[in-house]
Amino acid sequence: MKKLILLLAILLFSCSTSSVEYRTATTALRNDYNYDKAEEFAQKALEVVPEDALPAYFLAMEVYGASNSPKKNYKKSAYYFKKALSIDMIDGENQKLEEPKIVEINGEYKELVTIKEAIEYYSLSIWSELFNEANTINNKGNQDEAIELFLVCADLRSERIENYDRLSSIYYEQNNFDKANAYADQGLKINSEYAFFYTIKGMIAMSNNQNVEAEEKLQKAFELATNANESAESLSGHMSRLFDILFKNDKKDEALQLSEELIANNPEDVTLYSNAGVVYQNLFDESVIKAYSGASNLDLLNELELEELKMQFQDCINLAQKARENFLMSSELELDQVEAEKYYKASKKLKTQIGEIKRQVKNINKKLD
Repeated sequence: MKKLILLLAILLFSCSTSSVEYRTATTALRNDYNYDKAEEFAQKALEVVPEDALPAYFLAMEVYGASNSPKKNYKKSAYYFKKALSIDMIDGENQKLEEPKIVEINGEYKELVTIKEAIEYYSLSIWSELFNEANTINNKGNQDEAIELFLVCADLRSERIENYDRLSSIYYEQNNFDKANAYADQGLKINSEYAFFYTIKGMIAMSNNQNVEAEEKLQKAFELATNANESAESLSGHMSRLFDILFKNDKKDEALQLSEELIANNPEDVTLYSNAGVVYQNLFDESVIKAYSGASNLDLLNELELEELKMQFQDCINLAQKARENFLMSSELELDQVEAEKYYKASKKLKTQIGEIKRQVKNINKKLD
């Protein structure tokens, strides 16, 4: 009888992968709510039985990942999830949980039996908490600490495209274009139609004076954003960046057409009106210099040349009027009185210039008569 009891004891012990340290840890937390002791003995359990993934899973879920834990630390939770998975891979078999868990996924109930299944399910909530924490830290201006947490997020749930969105954005802001581009590439492997990554690539190209490539990428970003039905605010951002590069590439007509679309979508955005005003002003300045140079010798021009010059001045009037209209709208919408006054003065100057050009047109008409 004694031999039978001893044999059963040996058999039970051999069937259990859990150590005394692990059972001490779970008892300390679940029965006594002693988180310090639970943490201490769970870590000891990892040393005593390094091939057992349960202590790492316990630390991730109950010590560091539970919302009511005084030791809540989502970064550590992510670390021990990854450690549990690496331990679980040692023997090539999926280690089972202490007991199965029933969870709801997409309206259906599923039984989680293994540690791998449980981590796949629960790690998403830890990722979400950690991602939000990283965003909060980034918004407070601590970019390096935020990067560290976003990297943990990417390691925990590498399939989440948001990780690479934030990393590429922060590295771009830090002028670390190599890393910004690299994380944009990683994101595009997940979703090749994610507009933001083309924006990052376009802005990097523009910063490097690769304006043809910048236009191509920003155009792509705008098209993808439109197809994805992004918000009006988001589309305006895409259009504004595309406007800048079109103007920079001397594609003023395309830029102005885009400007009209921008204003139609955001009729109270003072920046759009001021940008359009500046573009029309620049086009006017270029055109009026050319027209006045041709008007220096009116007596030497024939009728056809006078008609052409008259058309040039009329184009100048049209450009000046468009610039003036946009500056007047800017002065009305601008809340800063100093800036509003600048826009108003610009519109007044253009009004004077329009009057001067009209007098030139009258002189030409007299010559034609």
